Amino acid sequence: MLAPSISATCFRPATQQSHPARIPPSAVVVTRRQCRAAIQAKAATGAPVDTDKVVAVIKQCIDKPNSVPAPVVLDAMLQLESQKLPVDGWQDILQAPGTHWKLVFTADDKQVQAAKKQKPNKGGIYFPLAACQKFDGTRLDFENGVFLGPLAFLTFNGPYAMKGRQLQFDVVSMNIGIGPWRFSIPIKKNAKAVADMDPQDAKKLPFFLYAYVNKDIVVARGRSGGLAIWQRASKDWEAQAGVMAVYK
Repeated sequence: MLAPSISATCFRPATQQSHPARIPPSAVVVTRRQCRAAIQAKAATGAPVDTDKVVAVIKQCIDKPNSVPAPVVLDAMLQLESQKLPVDGWQDILQAPGTHWKLVFTADDKQVQAAKKQKPNKGGIYFPLAACQKFDGTRLDFENGVFLGPLAFLTFNGPYAMKGRQLQFDVVSMNIGIGPWRFSIPIKKNAKAVADMDPQDAKKLPFFLYAYVNKDIVVARGRSGGLAIWQRASKDWEAQAGVMAVYK
């Protein structure tokens, strides 16, 4: 768990200066040992989770990639997940018209399980590629993919349905773009809406279990057991990454 004072424990300058306010960001050094100690200290106290402080850690990892050590980011995600926060309005935020979600950080199941047991782990990675997803609330169609600017993209799409904090989705088409050319390749024939599927088939679908959603940040667990963070994509980033030309 995170220490009560994140800024004081996990983001302390390595050396004291006579004018600390002038220390450049590059002078701030965070060791994994310091952060793990902060996490364990928080767990030992059994104190309630301060959701605002935890969200602030995630916001910093979004605003300044690589500024927060991966184990600390993963711990923040686990803390949010443990809170079972109310889900009111989450689906409306996810599928708000014109809103697309940029992938920022991922941790696989092995890293998640190790963190829960307070065992050493890498904590995950700041995702290095331009990956983005969208939810079309009118057609209930989900699309997710990787973008290489104007050069190429690869996306997958299909129907989705959300109940509570779980969003199930199916993948029925693969979409490829190379320069000006576009190809859509069907993966499933006679695809059905999730709500129209046989319940046993629906149980086999991939899904997200959302831990936290606001208008700028999403934290969720996938069916594989990993955790991830998305941020609401800016129009400038969408234009640069090539998303804007694909997600209309």
